[in-house]
Amino acid sequence: MFGTRSLLRLAVGAAAGYVLAVRPWHLRWGADDREVHGEMAGDDLVRSPQYQATRAVTVDAPPAAVWAWLVRLGGYRPGGGTPEPPATEEPLKVGDVLHPASDGTGYVVEQADPPHTLVLAQRGEDATTTCSVSLRDLDGRTRMVFRVRVRAQPGVRGTTYLASMDLVDFMAMRRQLLTIKERAESAH
Repeated sequence: MFGTRSLLRLAVGAAAGYVLAVRPWHLRWGADDREVHGEMAGDDLVRSPQYQATRAVTVDAPPAAVWAWLVRLGGYRPGGGTPEPPATEEPLKVGDVLHPASDGTGYVVEQADPPHTLVLAQRGEDATTTCSVSLRDLDGRTRMVFRVRVRAQPGVRGTTYLASMDLVDFMAMRRQLLTIKERAESAH
């Protein structure tokens, strides 16, 4: 039976393993050093982030095909996500508010340069969060790089927001990147 000391050692070991091995891996899943340390559009919107993650995947489809799925599956368009991209997309415009909350806040389109760059920002009471997506053409394939940056407000609510990002962001973004990849490749 585990004693108090054994449980404490186990907890400290698990926390150290997460901080030293798992967290660095999930903050840069799929991204190379150049992508992790390079600048992206939107980085200037959140200076000195307390949380930054850069993730990437290569898609066997051209950027225009990836863009259509990014906008559709990410809900990055007025009206939200549906299973199939329509023949014509309503273009995103700077200032469009996506995923609006009941208080009227949501992700605001800061930059949209289809099919290469999308930058969104959410300025909430707890934190300012940016999501930047870059689609680079690789001779008919696409390198999709996604970065999230967060600057939380001091206090319990900001700290809670940061902790939730650390726990939820990786799972959600990895799933979204892989789903966009799968859909764009199967449609191409």
